[in-house]
Amino acid sequence: MPVSVPAGFLVINSDPIDGRMVVADASARKNLATYNINNAYQGLLVYEQSTDKLFALKDPSIANTDSGWEEIGSNGSGSGTPGGANTQIQFNDSGDFEGSPKLTFNQTTGTTTISGSLLISGSTTDDIFLVKSGNIEVAKVDQNGNFILVERTGATPTAVAGGIMYSSSAFYVGID
Repeated sequence: MPVSVPAGFLVINSDPIDGRMVVADASARKNLATYNINNAYQGLLVYEQSTDKLFALKDPSIANTDSGWEEIGSNGSGSGTPGGANTQIQFNDSGDFEGSPKLTFNQTTGTTTISGSLLISGSTTDDIFLVKSGNIEVAKVDQNGNFILVERTGATPTAVAGGIMYSSSAFYVGID
């Protein structure tokens, strides 16, 4: 595969091109004696041995600063350290990854656990909060804050201790 070299690219010294594209550390990568106006161009790739990372030059005019370079991720993956403990759902906390024991997800059971308050707002639909089991609607809250039990269809339900149900214009309360 042919490689295009931009106009103005100069090799100074007798070093081969690839020898200057592998540097020992960040100070060598940002060294203006090595990468100057004659040979620093946007898109220049440099491998930094001390960190085992690949960098691309974004702005040749500031090649001597970290802002002039951008790290190229390995295999297209992102970077960062997860916040919180295992099973805690990740969220952005002022630019940092965080997790909370009050918001967890168990991958094995598929259970999401929320402890504390749950605030749902901002919807313009009739059902701003809907509780379903499979494809069966159980209850909902409309945009006015009304809690609505969805009518049960089919056979008359059996009252369950502590349960409340609505079916065929009748309201059932299970009392133990």
